[in-house]
Amino acid sequence: MIKQEIRSLIYGYLEKYSEKQKYHPRFIDAAIEEVRNQMLWELFAVDSLAVQRFVKRYGYTIPIAVAYEAATHLYYSVLPAQIVSFRDKASGVRRISTPVQGSISFLPMDSREMDLIMGSTYVDVVTSRIGYVVTDRVEYYNMSVAVIASGVRMDCIVPFSVYTDNETVLLPEFRDQEEGAFEDRVLKNLRQIPSIELLENTKTQETK
Repeated sequence: MIKQEIRSLIYGYLEKYSEKQKYHPRFIDAAIEEVRNQMLWELFAVDSLAVQRFVKRYGYTIPIAVAYEAATHLYYSVLPAQIVSFRDKASGVRRISTPVQGSISFLPMDSREMDLIMGSTYVDVVTSRIGYVVTDRVEYYNMSVAVIASGVRMDCIVPFSVYTDNETVLLPEFRDQEEGAFEDRVLKNLRQIPSIELLENTKTQETK
């Protein structure tokens, strides 16, 4: 479904429970985002490869630039969007590739590993592997001249708020015995938030 259809679906369920209470769209979007992230984390805990189908692709039309920071002597790329963090080295950047598929591959690493590698002869021997570390940007180690010139592509898992209303957003489809399916979890979260009318009534009473 596209983003606005998911929002409308949840809004339709809310109207069944109460025709008087109206929730602001930003509350609905926030509840959807929280539940989607949680379900992605649960899916990742079971099978880390399964989250790959939920990626949003960047750099396929116009490659993402690789820049150089003289102060740290590091090559890096700015994250194309906010990402959902995961408990592994790749975090929300699940895959990096070059525009032209070839022998170069990108390996997610942490900063400590890269410090050890950069202090050894590994980078002098292996030229077809580029390490990357995900922080508030993507930092590269053993970057090649060819990749600097071509730029990169990134497959990222991004939160619900990043998508436009007309973009397709994939949702985890499993059902938890305790929490229920996706829509059940979202409705449960929203019932804990006062509707717009309740918030206005509270403000009016306080003013009086």
